[in-house]
Order: sequence, then C-alpha cells, then structure tokens
Amino acid sequence: MSDITIKKVSGCSTDTSLQTVIFNSCYTWSQTYLFQDADIVTITNFCSLDFDMKTPVQGMPIPELRDTCNILVKAEGNQLGIAISFTVKCETAGIVTAGGGRSGTGYGAILTVQEQLDFWLNTFQTNSIEDSYLITVDGITRFGVVRGITFNKSASTPVTYNARLDFLSGNVVAGEA
Repeated sequence: MSDITIKKVSGCSTDTSLQTVIFNSCYTWSQTYLFQDADIVTITNFCSLDFDMKTPVQGMPIPELRDTCNILVKAEGNQLGIAISFTVKCETAGIVTAGGGRSGTGYGAILTVQEQLDFWLNTFQTNSIEDSYLITVDGITRFGVVRGITFNKSASTPVTYNARLDFLSGNVVAGEA
C-alpha cells in the first residue's frame, strides 16, 4: 500500500494566519501550525482502510405478487465514504508538506505524537464548509470533506494514539455563486 495523502484544495479565506483565543481571562488557546490551500498531509502508518460505496435503491413491492415482480427505484445518487485508521506515533519526517509553490514547510517539524495531535486537532480541524480536500489512496483520488477524526489511546499503548479519519466524497457547495 502506498502512502495516503490529503491535499487541502480550498478553505476559508480568513484562515491564513495563526489564531489565539483567550477564554475568561484564564485560559489561552493558540494555534501552532497553518494548513493552507495546496498543503499536503501524508499518512504513512495506516492500520485499516474502508471504502464504503452506497447505491441507494428502494423496493416497491406489488401487492399479492412474488419478489420477482418487485419494482426497484433509484431516486438518490451514489455516495462514497472513505474511512482510514492509522497510528499516531513519532515520525522521522514531517507529516505536512507545503504546496502552492511555497518553499519549505513553514510548519517546523511535526514529528512527535504531541505535535501531530496538536496539528490534527487545532489546525486540520475544518472551520467552514469551504474547507475541501483531495484524498489519494492506492491510486483512487476523490474530492470532498473530512467529516470527522477520532483519537483514542489505551493503557496497552500509552505512547501512541489510534486515529480514525472519516472522509466523504463529493462536490463541496458552500452556497450560491
């Protein structure tokens, strides 16, 4: 299996600088990294991969007839979800590459488990319906959105996190053009 890449195709135009928020004068949240249009995050240590193709079809059975007379109606389009499970562990190379002709990564090295968790939760987090991505897995490429990321750790693996990323393929429409 080749690496899995997720390229940011578009995003909210106001999400181009690091942000800081102060809560009730006692807690400060600060964003450490930027993930801008054309940047690419690479997942090299996947555990599992699911392609979930749904082709909704409704059955309209005819009263007092056998199943072979059932009328099948396709009134909705197809849907493809891609779920990726991977392990967040210390890396030897940064997980983010700058795109769009910018030189260098501009991120520092996102190597440790804590740095990667910071990136996924505080930077990669979708802020707007305008955030869209291009995912490439085993030669399959789709445009769409990241619907969620889950992280967990257990007593048996206290140094690493298990992650699951849920991607939905489709044309991101933010509103009227």
